[in-house]
Formats: sequence, C-alpha cells, structure tokens
Amino acid sequence: MTENRTKAERKVEILEAALNIFVKKGYAETRMDDIVQESGLSKGAIYWHYKNKRELFLSLIDHWLDQFAPIMSPGYHAGKKAEVILKDIARFTVRIFNRNRNWFLAEIEFWAMASRDEEVREKGIALYNGIISEIESVLRKGIRKGEFLEIDTRQTALMLMNNLQGIIWFVLFKDETFSVDDYIKGSMEMMLRGIVKS
Repeated sequence: MTENRTKAERKVEILEAALNIFVKKGYAETRMDDIVQESGLSKGAIYWHYKNKRELFLSLIDHWLDQFAPIMSPGYHAGKKAEVILKDIARFTVRIFNRNRNWFLAEIEFWAMASRDEEVREKGIALYNGIISEIESVLRKGIRKGEFLEIDTRQTALMLMNNLQGIIWFVLFKDETFSVDDYIKGSMEMMLRGIVKS
C-alpha cells in the first residue's frame, strides 16, 4: 500500500522502479509506462514528480549518490585512523552491492548516456569528482598523521575508486571463482600495503 507515503518516500519508490527498468531495458528502450508498471503507481503519480524519462534519469544520478552519502559524512569517520576509514568505505560499498546489484549495473547506463548527453556527463563527473575528493581527503589525513607514505593522493584515490568499481565486472561476467567481498577486501589490503608506513 502506498497511499500513506510521504512525497520523499514516493520519489524513492519511483526511482527504485526506474533503476530496475533502466538496468533491464536500457535508457533508449525504457518507456515511462514501463516505470509506471514496475512501480505499481498510477501514471499521474509518476508524472506529478517527473515530467519525463530524462528528468527521472537525471534524478537517479542524485539518488545513486544518496546511497553512498552515509559513508562520506565526516561524523561517520570521527576518531578513526585513515586506514580504517578506507576499509570502511570498501565494506560499505560491498554492502550496497549485496543489497542491490543494480546500483552498479546502472553505472554502465549512466556513462553510456554521458557520451550522448552533456548534462548527464556533467552530473556524472561532478558525482565522481566528489567521491574522489573525499577519498583524497582521507589519504591526506593519513599522510598528515604519519600513517601513509608521501603519495600522489589524486592518483591513489583514482586507483582506489577504480578498484571499487571492479565490482561491476563481477556482475556482468558472473565470476564465481571468488566473491565480491573477497575481491574488495584482498585488493584493498594489497593497495594499503603499498601506502601504509611500516
């Protein structure tokens, strides 16, 4: 039953339905009617919040960031060593993956769209730059506190980010030889060995 949902809850409901459809059908093949059917809401309810598919897709990028917002908040990391914060980010990413793999599959659609739509591209770049900047700030903290070696924080943040995004390939190719949890934990440990002061 959705009658008693708040406006914010209703928007999340629509966005989750849109996520599923965009991943299943791709942006080009998705119709607003598909999202209506997936959500179980009326067409009017969908159009009350989003005037068209493109607006919905752009909102989905912000919704994607909302999934990761808790791990990026300063309070989440208060009093922790930089190494622990990076491991927390990795574990949190795995939790998002285990909750809904579509968040990672949607990235493929985001970047495909970004090559054709300047606004999507700008939004995607802003989102990724924000996450990379947060990782960089953790790395700088580690250097300041004497935990990490002197490193190029931008390059290292990009490597860490690419490492976390490797999850996408597990979803696409269904590699069963080891788990996503093992992959992220092992690769994070390997990267940290290269930057942690012994």
